[in-house]
Amino acid sequence: MFNVFSLFTPVFAMFENIPVIGPFFDWLERITPIMNYVDRVTGFIDGLSFAEIFLGGILFLVIIVLGLIALIKAMAKLIIVLAILVGLWFLWTSGVFTSG
Repeated sequence: MFNVFSLFTPVFAMFENIPVIGPFFDWLERITPIMNYVDRVTGFIDGLSFAEIFLGGILFLVIIVLGLIALIKAMAKLIIVLAILVGLWFLWTSGVFTSG
């Protein structure tokens, strides 16, 4: 079975010789054995049938889309509140609220 993560192995090997990034990857691998988790996940997915993978992919996409919609709604509200605060600040600094 084809392993998608094997495509990224040369990319990670390229960064190992960079003075800051190589030790960071080594430290990260010592703290959390990421490749062990990746191997377990790919082994689990390899054991699934096409229908299970397809339904899981659709479920994953639905969760991602709904999460993005919720994130966009929250960010839009935050931007509106920020715009109101900036507008009030401009009004305050221009002296609109001072009696004069």
